[in-house]
Amino acid sequence: MLRKIYRAIILAQAASAANRTLATMSDRILDDIGQSRDTFAKNVVESVRKELDREDREAAAKKLENNYHKKFGTKPVTANVNPNLVGAV
Repeated sequence: MLRKIYRAIILAQAASAANRTLATMSDRILDDIGQSRDTFAKNVVESVRKELDREDREAAAKKLENNYHKKFGTKPVTANVNPNLVGAV
């Protein structure tokens, strides 16, 4: 329940900030970034919503992983990945 309230507050703040930012932007600036006055706030809120959803999925996966290791008494295995070599195969 608190998570839903937190999400609602964050999304409302994002919409408010987008509207305040929109008030300072000219139509030319909006055109340069590929936005319009009608869609700017909606796109900002949608971006924040996607970020919150991603964080929720990561938290749920981590919780599931931790519960698995607690249940079976195993230790998680981590692998070091060199980002320079990813996709080099």
